[in-house]
Amino acid sequence: MNRTIQLFRIIACFFLLSTNAYGGKIMETPLLYKEKDMNEDISLPPQIFKIRGGLFGGYRNVSLFPVPFDNAVGSNDMGNAVTIISFPKGKIDYDRYFRNAADDMSGGGEFVAQTAKDILGYGQVRRFLLFDFKKKLHREYRIVFPITQYIKKIALADAERKRFIFEIESQKRNAKNSFDVDKSLQLIDLSDDKHKVIKEIPKAPGTIWITTKDRVFLWEFDEKKLHVYNMNLEPAHHPLEEVVKKYQDQLDFSRIAIHPYLPFAFLYGAMKEETFITWSKDRSDAPHLLIESGSYVSFSPDGKWVAYQKYYPRHNKTYLMPISEKYPHYLGSPILLADTYFDEGKFAWTTNPTGFVGSRLDKIYHWDLENRDFPEKGKMSFHDYIVKNDLEKLTREKKQGLGNKH
Repeated sequence: MNRTIQLFRIIACFFLLSTNAYGGKIMETPLLYKEKDMNEDISLPPQIFKIRGGLFGGYRNVSLFPVPFDNAVGSNDMGNAVTIISFPKGKIDYDRYFRNAADDMSGGGEFVAQTAKDILGYGQVRRFLLFDFKKKLHREYRIVFPITQYIKKIALADAERKRFIFEIESQKRNAKNSFDVDKSLQLIDLSDDKHKVIKEIPKAPGTIWITTKDRVFLWEFDEKKLHVYNMNLEPAHHPLEEVVKKYQDQLDFSRIAIHPYLPFAFLYGAMKEETFITWSKDRSDAPHLLIESGSYVSFSPDGKWVAYQKYYPRHNKTYLMPISEKYPHYLGSPILLADTYFDEGKFAWTTNPTGFVGSRLDKIYHWDLENRDFPEKGKMSFHDYIVKNDLEKLTREKKQGLGNKH
């Protein structure tokens, strides 16, 4: 059987030392997972649904985003409406809201990764559409007016006060090319009929940004500078700053994914290996290379799982890892979800129960990570079952330092 096929539906557990060229230096550092060591062991098959409706019998490559509904994700690519896609009892359902509430609501956009009770919003070029499901109201805001300005990214800052952070790109006067732009972050209040800019800070060239529940991080990857702000865009502090500064000569990344409540993050991008880093007081803060060439990392809302995509040296695959404080590095062995990938804006998490959903071509892939059959169902959760058995195997094989006599 072809080696690639043999690697499908696997769980891997191996922590090996390797020598890698990283950040311009040869360094001996743990590469936590290597593809050649993966063994066929466990599978986590999805439910696969063909998308209904649309011209010529179905929609394709629909956008997905989190929504304030249980067991559901949303899309704005299935007619001129907000479509709530839910998964009752192993089936799929489509409920459309705010049909024709505004012109051209479909066509993807800039989605907000965090959900807020009863409200949902997304940006499209220069406008932002905000929907209140409880009040059955919608508002359309023209965030920027000149044709030389665009909305590039949006994050939720304060759900109660309906404040959002927008990245705005503005083409410079007498610009020489389309890349000659200024960028800024704007804290905008959308609690009224008209939007109000509360504060604005510049975004330096070569900078990426993310948010957590109470912090905004800006990383200048050329200058290797990490800036931290609170949700009012005022200077603040986070322990990640010290760790990044301490190991900056070893780090080379263009994206950050921070766990929602445990003290660790993934630093990745720039065609480099994903790097695991922690600021835990009782664990080593030395960086660990996670896996070769990961293209995205996404934590489940409850923080118990992380999905990531591996795109090199073979074709793209999507993986899942359990997360627990019981692991020396918080991360369990990876499980292959699918021998395919989901573009950004084409996957999202469900809550109650926790699940991962991806859209590709004319299909929806759904993994329910709570309601699954397993030997000890009723005694523990599926997550705890995976962690328990994974730790036992890692201990037998003396991986991650487990099972060693002291």
